[in-house]
Amino acid sequence: MFIDKFYKLILIIYLSLISVLSIYYLMAVNIVSTYNAMTEWVINYQGGFVRRGLIGEIVYQISVFFDLNLRFCFLILQSSLYLIYYYYVYKLFKDLKANYLIILAIFSPIFLIFPIAELEAIGRKEVLIFLSLIFIIDLYLKYKSNNLIVFTISIIYPILLLNFEASIFYSFFFISLIFVTIQKINLFNILKLIIFSLPSLIVIWSIYFNPHLPSETAQMCAELEKIGEKCGLAAAFISKTIDYHMAEVNWKFAHIIRYFFIFILGFGALMILVGCSKFDEKKINKIILKIPFIYHFVILIIPTLVMFIIAVDTGRWTHMSYSCAIIFYFGLLKNKIIILNYNNKIINLLDKKLNNFTKLIVFILLCFSWNPKAVYHEDLGSIPLYRSIEKAPNYYNNILNIEVIR
Repeated sequence: MFIDKFYKLILIIYLSLISVLSIYYLMAVNIVSTYNAMTEWVINYQGGFVRRGLIGEIVYQISVFFDLNLRFCFLILQSSLYLIYYYYVYKLFKDLKANYLIILAIFSPIFLIFPIAELEAIGRKEVLIFLSLIFIIDLYLKYKSNNLIVFTISIIYPILLLNFEASIFYSFFFISLIFVTIQKINLFNILKLIIFSLPSLIVIWSIYFNPHLPSETAQMCAELEKIGEKCGLAAAFISKTIDYHMAEVNWKFAHIIRYFFIFILGFGALMILVGCSKFDEKKINKIILKIPFIYHFVILIIPTLVMFIIAVDTGRWTHMSYSCAIIFYFGLLKNKIIILNYNNKIINLLDKKLNNFTKLIVFILLCFSWNPKAVYHEDLGSIPLYRSIEKAPNYYNNILNIEVIR
């Protein structure tokens, strides 16, 4: 198939297009008052300690000090994070021995294309989780040091929690990286992990026992208004409890069926790859080896599903679960911690028995004909890459109106 033969070139073109569209749409929605991602980033400590406020406070102080427009500062931050993330994605995937399933997994519509297809999801804080996970995997690839992973996670994860407390549901991917790269699980290593977990545990305790009061939220919003920024949905709701958000979720049978098929189609190729893979017995400790890799993998995904009953942004939750899962899988594969059986019957069937025309049609239908919408009660989106390009002229004037100086 053409895509197999020119895999690396197509990956470069695809990631380049995704990068350009991401920066363009980050600029395009920057000044939109209803841009909910921005209302989440601007949360800060001007009303006192609050969940999600660390980066918001740092950028707020930079904005005030240099007399810069706050949204412009966040635009620079968001753009930088996305470009760095795409660079690491390219590093992770560029040297793969590609087969048809790998290509279907990488081009899944719930992976890289989703935030561009659904602009409600672009510029969100989950990019911090993806970037942290892929960075740590790349770090291990260079130095092969479990101690370095433990130390790095002990620094990065408290920061993640202080900016996006939902990171806790995706922590098992990081925890698993520690356990699959450790040579022996003994008392010393367990004590080491407990000690290095203390910063994250302290942050979790601080967030849980220090809820933001409405008066503190009002003070934070008042300070934002002084520099020309209003409290939007996320910032104004920061004092709400989890029960408030859960009350908005009202799954119906039709929604469940829709998301069942979204998971089957979106995760399908990746899960088949997982089923065709196993741990390398020479590199994994005996305790981890007792759990087959596919069970291990599914266990990591299950906690992320909690988000589906906490809030309505189910398109985002699907994208987050898949992004962490695919980064984790290919990170282990590249580090040779797992072995993919390229001679598996299913892989051979898809690679050798299907003709190129059939492969192309299936590829287009699975990867470029649909995407989940932002929330669970909305129908599917269609031809996401085309629509992402086609709607671009609608936002041109927004970009011209970006303000750099307050």
